[in-house]
Amino acid sequence: MRTFLDLQLKLYSQVNAEETALLYAATALSVSQEPQGLFHLEGSMQVLSDRLVESLERDGGKLLMRHTVEHIKVENNNCSAIVIRNQKTGESWTESAEHVVANVTVQNLVQLLGEKAPKGYKKRVENLPPASGAFVIYLGVDQSAIPPECPPHLQFLYDGNGPIGENNSLFVSVSRVNDGRAPVGKATIIASSFVDVDKWFYQENYDVIKTEFTQEAISHLAKFFYLKPETIIHQEAATPRTFYNFTARDKGMVGGIGQRIPTFGPFGFANRTPINNLWLVGDSTHPGEGTAGVSYSALTVVRQIESLNR
Repeated sequence: MRTFLDLQLKLYSQVNAEETALLYAATALSVSQEPQGLFHLEGSMQVLSDRLVESLERDGGKLLMRHTVEHIKVENNNCSAIVIRNQKTGESWTESAEHVVANVTVQNLVQLLGEKAPKGYKKRVENLPPASGAFVIYLGVDQSAIPPECPPHLQFLYDGNGPIGENNSLFVSVSRVNDGRAPVGKATIIASSFVDVDKWFYQENYDVIKTEFTQEAISHLAKFFYLKPETIIHQEAATPRTFYNFTARDKGMVGGIGQRIPTFGPFGFANRTPINNLWLVGDSTHPGEGTAGVSYSALTVVRQIESLNR
């Protein structure tokens, strides 16, 4: 029972049952039970991204792809502007704003503030326990690789001293027939495991270790799925380095801050930062990770900004 709870909570709170704050644990465990349950969006998460873009543009927003925010400017403890760089051309410019909402990790926020980061805030971030990273394998397979009546979500726990993960476990997501995530007659399998981010950034033989992780993950998955050269159509793997390269999240961490008592709810990082008109949303703030969680944090900020403008 304890192992089961550890596996369930690690996926949400980033820590095991012993370390997870009770209120967060109760909420997280209820999410995966009926009548809520876990489910796929028809057409995958890309559909949600498309809707967000449509809403942004509908309300006069502008979405810049392949651009990087390099610095947040602060004057007299007031956030005044951000410095943006075009990744393709190298051109940079300063964009002024009445409010800046940062959808980044709290570690990235401190980096963006540079010398303007409040000392107490910066020290608090530096004292946080190490965050988790993830190794993820993405498989495009023939439908024949999926067992009949296969559930859309599985957790694999196994013994052994292989390289994958700290808990010898894999979290697995499988597409359903005609759910829009794969062509007719095909399916997707996505499996992930928590890893130490630092190990991936200071490895000289990175490619060798990535290959070892990939092979071991497939060998464990093959005990349940029919994975052979003729059924695996496409495969890719992602490590903390991958997530860092594509998202710029500090060290490629995932899932935000562990929901321990010292960092949960009122003891966590607030949406309102010590810098006036600078707000933080995302998985470093309440209520933590997940699409619903980070959306809720954003809604909280919108309500606070609206209350200031009344």
